[in-house]
Amino acid sequence: MKNSVISLIVAVFVGMLLNGCASTKITETSVDKSFKGKTVSNVLIIGVASDKTNRRLFEKTFVQQLNAVGVKAVSSAAVIPIPADQKLEKEMLVEAINKFKNDAVLVTYIAGMDKKTSYKPAVYSVSPGYYGYYGYYYAHQIKPSSVSSHMKLCLETKLYDVETEKLMWSGLSETWETESVKKLIEGVIKVAVKEMQKNKLLPKK
Repeated sequence: MKNSVISLIVAVFVGMLLNGCASTKITETSVDKSFKGKTVSNVLIIGVASDKTNRRLFEKTFVQQLNAVGVKAVSSAAVIPIPADQKLEKEMLVEAINKFKNDAVLVTYIAGMDKKTSYKPAVYSVSPGYYGYYGYYYAHQIKPSSVSSHMKLCLETKLYDVETEKLMWSGLSETWETESVKKLIEGVIKVAVKEMQKNKLLPKK
């Protein structure tokens, strides 16, 4: 039974990047109602990312937030040797699940990414003639226009029950960030945990 769950996880385990949450929201959710009220207690966390540092940070943060609500959790990156190509084999995951007696597996991967750049020109008064425009552009160099970049990231998170091999919950989150990968990860995980608590898959503490 466990092997079937792991096969599905491995199928979506492709190399992607986690990039740097000022604004995060859940845009789509799906829950198996038969699991509502049956809170999980021990979760194996798998972050799908080709960058080892971001993967470890993501999984570590998820473990911390689950621990904070009273759920045991283990990072796959912390307990399973990471192959050079980042792809985990089925046997590795089965061994970890059996060793840590996980009752659920959580997988998160990037569903889409978009970058938006905003341009805000500096405003100056312009005198007529060529020298007026020279003065304008000179001032523009002293106080240039501002340019800011915003990263829109869509992440899909899936929670699987190990015993029944079923998908318990899935959620698609959308976030805009202008600062850091760390804040992006914290924001995404926070809304995912709240949504799973809302569906009584995680305890409220």
